[in-house]
Amino acid sequence: MSWFQLAAGLIRDAMASGESTEPAQGTTPLPPADIAGIVNVIDHHRAEIDKNFETVVAMLNMQKEQRLRALRIQRSSTHGQNRRTISPRCARSE
Repeated sequence: MSWFQLAAGLIRDAMASGESTEPAQGTTPLPPADIAGIVNVIDHHRAEIDKNFETVVAMLNMQKEQRLRALRIQRSSTHGQNRRTISPRCARSE
């Protein structure tokens, strides 16, 4: 696989994800001249950061659940294979 195909695949996946439809920098207001306005801008900025952290945490939790589910499936498959390999008939050596 060439780097071009890899980059095209990543761009395609990013465009198809549709996680965020709002522009990254489109909601930032201009800095006001008074202190109360500055406090409002800081509060707005903190709210955006909190929202972004919540999104990251949700995505990490989703990935964790997917990995745990895959691990459970793998363990049950491995245990099943072990049970078939070490059966009671094989344990007897008469």
